[in-house]
Amino acid sequence: MKIDVRKVQRVGYSTLYVSLPKDWVKQAGIKPGDIVSTVRLEDGSLKIKPGLMKEEGEKISKVVHVESWNEAGLLVRIIVALYLMGADRITLVGEQGIQGDHLDEIRRALRRLNGFSIVEETPNKIVIQSFIDPASSSIWNLVKMLHMRIVHMLELMLMALEDGSAESLTGVDATEEEIDRVYLLSVRQLVLANIMPELRGKLEINDPLHIPGHRVVLKLLEEIGDSLLASAKNLEIILKNNPKLSGNDLGLLRRSTEEIMGIYGKAFDSWININILQANIIINNSNYLSRELRRAAMDISNKYIIIAKKGEREMNLELPFAIKSYLEYLAQAVSLSKAVAESAINRGSMELQL
Repeated sequence: MKIDVRKVQRVGYSTLYVSLPKDWVKQAGIKPGDIVSTVRLEDGSLKIKPGLMKEEGEKISKVVHVESWNEAGLLVRIIVALYLMGADRITLVGEQGIQGDHLDEIRRALRRLNGFSIVEETPNKIVIQSFIDPASSSIWNLVKMLHMRIVHMLELMLMALEDGSAESLTGVDATEEEIDRVYLLSVRQLVLANIMPELRGKLEINDPLHIPGHRVVLKLLEEIGDSLLASAKNLEIILKNNPKLSGNDLGLLRRSTEEIMGIYGKAFDSWININILQANIIINNSNYLSRELRRAAMDISNKYIIIAKKGEREMNLELPFAIKSYLEYLAQAVSLSKAVAESAINRGSMELQL
């Protein structure tokens, strides 16, 4: 970062002025008589930008020619990427018409994007508009929403283990989809805070240096949601074979899930509250728990593989593989929770006086 120091000068009795750096003036193409805009930031500093800048910030509009993106799933990814980068309006154009797979991909993308809706649709053009007020939700509110949904997924899994029934897992898919939507909106907010400094105060981002760290934690939370969804899918298989699973082994699955909820909750708490000491304890405990879960995954699944091969309890190999996958995905969630705790130490080292 280049720093230019300027002396404040007086013109007349009450007007103060500061000269602009010569190289910046040349690079920006500013001439005498041109207009520059200033924005007062939350920390008391001023942002100077050539030209007239609207108070609500600049709108980003993009045009996408759908025929150029025929690979499966690519159009969805482009729409999501533009959303994440802060686009307010996306115009999708098809010279031969928008139909079939392209139309399905557009609608599939919109299901993942909060605040994005189709405002115009013709055979050859679809216009998507953002109705999100960038300042409507602080980043902390969105992060807490993600956290609450992750906890809810774990609660559904515990309820299913307590009841011995997969019916409690019916809400897991919808919860994980909501995690994805909140995650994408959160990333969009961080990108907007990076390119529109005037929004940072409203989004409760005190320092742009924190934006990369927040982005890392958001991704970790999203991946924890993915791991828990995979665990829940395997738990559904296990519970359908519940009469063939011993009480001790079912109890181990329940205790393991409770331990995951505890370690994840404490990891998140250490990050949100910048508790370095608690984060360090979580990191040490998570190393042990992750090893134990993977060891249990091998031991229990091997036991039921032997039972299945002997033809006992009318069991097939689906159950032992589901048990192994369930515990391994829980171990993965532990590793991701450990990374959240590590981020708490990183954040604390930046923000606190050590």
